[in-house]
Amino acid sequence: MKADRFLSMMFLFVLINACNSHKTEKKIEEPQPATKDSIIAVEKLPSIEKEFDTVNVKPAEESVLLKFNFQKGKTYNYTMSFDVSQKRGDQSRGSRMKWNYDMQVIDEKAGLKTLKITYKRIDMAMNMDGDQKMEFSSEKEIDAMDFMQLPSRMFKIVKDKSFFMQVNEKGEVVSVTGFDKIGEAVVSEAGLPEEMKPMLRQNFQQRFNDDAVKQMFSQSFEIFPNKPVKIGDSWKRSSNIMKQNISTVYTVKNIKGSRVFLTGASKIKSDDGKSSGTQTSKLIIDSRTGLMIDGAFDQKSDDASMITKSRIVGKEL
Repeated sequence: MKADRFLSMMFLFVLINACNSHKTEKKIEEPQPATKDSIIAVEKLPSIEKEFDTVNVKPAEESVLLKFNFQKGKTYNYTMSFDVSQKRGDQSRGSRMKWNYDMQVIDEKAGLKTLKITYKRIDMAMNMDGDQKMEFSSEKEIDAMDFMQLPSRMFKIVKDKSFFMQVNEKGEVVSVTGFDKIGEAVVSEAGLPEEMKPMLRQNFQQRFNDDAVKQMFSQSFEIFPNKPVKIGDSWKRSSNIMKQNISTVYTVKNIKGSRVFLTGASKIKSDDGKSSGTQTSKLIIDSRTGLMIDGAFDQKSDDASMITKSRIVGKEL
């Protein structure tokens, strides 16, 4: 479930890389300490543990069909929050991200749902070391010459723009279209000098194309066995996200009405074998639609140098 973390980090890479290649006389401001009014202050969500009470649960004979089943004409909203901490020697760095987007089901044919994905808000804060932070948001008003806030400008451009995905009943993303138009909008609307645009376009196209977005969003949906399940049932799903192989075993811990309570245990390994890690998750799924009502994820690298805590909250609009 870390697709959006990679997406936002790559957004920054693209923009800051372009900035560093452009010589400007604009004075770069030092990052300022974060305050209690930070745009991406940690949201105090109720603990999922209160809902995820599986003590003394007895296996039941009844089963529920668990598949991706967003309803045509309906719109669903996801808020994804990521808190990443990294330690190298004596240095500690981190970032917090929050993405909010709507998913409208505009068509359904032959078991495929066509979703219109629209970004509603994007926030990010980076801890440069100690208490020094830089913050970016689609809600910020940005000075045209403030190149250190290029990510905020880009987030604002992406806000309210849409692309399309086709998803099958297993939650597999079959196709992605329209993301290239978002990239062109970023290049044309960012207000950058003409000499910066080719590099920005090249970087964006290399890191953001329909196939890359397809891979990044796959893990957000690929949790469904597409068959009836009951308490105690387990199944395995595998995917490759951003050159990392992710293998997850999901287990049904409880069923309360239409809500299915799952645990996930994941093993993560990079394609080159140089890095690996694990992730544990707790998910509450609406069996009627496949909507993730709530999800908590704890991921860490095997050398403990990077820890990511994520939360996904979904609702039907």
